Amino acid sequence: MFALFSFLYLYCMQADLLACFQYILSDGLTSYSPLVGGLIITLLLVFLGELLAYACSLPTPFVALSYFPSAVLLAVISGGTPKSDGIGFAASGWTWVAVTAVVVGVCMLLLRKYASYIVQDKYRYTDSWPNALLFFLMFAFVGKVGNTNDRLHYQLKAESLLNDECYDEILEMRPGSTGMSPAFHAIRALALSQDQRLGEELFRARGLSGSSDLLVSEHEFLSCDSLEYKFYDFWGARPGKHLQQNPELFFQIILERNLCDSTRRKEVQDLYLSSLLLDRKIDQFASSVVKYYPLNDSLPRHYREALILYKRIRTAPVCVYENESLEENYNDYLTMSRNKVSAQEVQNKIRQSFGRTYWYYYNYR
Repeated sequence: MFALFSFLYLYCMQADLLACFQYILSDGLTSYSPLVGGLIITLLLVFLGELLAYACSLPTPFVALSYFPSAVLLAVISGGTPKSDGIGFAASGWTWVAVTAVVVGVCMLLLRKYASYIVQDKYRYTDSWPNALLFFLMFAFVGKVGNTNDRLHYQLKAESLLNDECYDEILEMRPGSTGMSPAFHAIRALALSQDQRLGEELFRARGLSGSSDLLVSEHEFLSCDSLEYKFYDFWGARPGKHLQQNPELFFQIILERNLCDSTRRKEVQDLYLSSLLLDRKIDQFASSVVKYYPLNDSLPRHYREALILYKRIRTAPVCVYENESLEENYNDYLTMSRNKVSAQEVQNKIRQSFGRTYWYYYNYR
C-alpha cells in the first residue's frame, strides 16, 4: 500500500517539483526522470520501512508504524518551495514533522514495551484494519506537509512544457478558479500567440491583472534559467529593467524597429494590442488595431468585444465596428449589470455568463 501511494504521489503529483529541486541542487548539471526517480525513491523508502519493521518487531496490527520514518522522508523531499536563491521550507511544515515524530516515537516505544500483552490470535482477522488506518493517517500527513500548492505546480508544469516547446499542451492546462502566477500567464500568452489565438482566448483565463502578465522578469522562472532566453528569443529582443515595467512600449519598439523575425511579426502585433487591452487603454487600442486588421468579422473575438465597448463609451470614436450579434450580447451584458440586487450577486451572475469576455475584464477585474 505504501509503495503504491509513494510512487503515484511522486510520479503524478510531485514530478515537476522534484525536477525543479534537482535542477537547483545540481546547478542544472543533471535532470530528473519522473519514472526512474519515482521508482528509486519508492524502493528506498520501502526498504527503510521493511528494515525498521524487522528491527522494531512491532505487534502485527501496528506494524505500519515502522513506515512512518519513510513517510516523513517522503514529506520532506516534497515539502520545499523553489526560490530564486535556492529551496525554502515552511516553518509550519517542520512543526508538523517534529510533533508527529514525537507522538509516533512514543507510541512505538510503548508498543514494543507492552507487545507481550497483545494477544496476536485476537487480531488474526483484523490486523489489516489498524494498519490500513495508520497508512491512511500517514498519507494525510504527507499531503499536509508536502508542497501541494496549485499555483506553484501549474507554473512548474508550464515551464516544463515551454522547455519542451509543447505549446498545445500548455493551452490544454485548465487551472480552474485558482489564481495563477504572473509567469504562468506569460507562458500561456506566449503559447496562445504561437497558435495565433491570443486575441481569441487571452481573457478566458482568470487572474489577469495587466500587461505585466505578458512578460516574465529575471527571477520568475523557477525550474530552468535558460527558459528566459528561450522565452524572449521568439521576439528578437529582451526588455531591460525599464521596459520590463512597460510591456506596451517594449512590443511597440520591436514593431517599429523590426527587431523580430518577419514570421513573428503578427504575433508581436497581437501581443502589443493585447497589452493595450490589459491596461484598459481602449482609445489607443482603437487607433492601433486599424493598422494591423481590417474592421470586419475576421477580427479576433476579444478585439471585436473591445471595439463594441469602445463605440458605446465614446461619443466620437476614431473607428466604428458593426456586429449585430455582439451588439445584442453587449445589451444583455448591460441589462444584467443594471439588475437591482446586491453588487456581489450581480457580479457573480455576470461572471457566469460573460466571465470570458473583455467586457467583464474591463469592468470587474
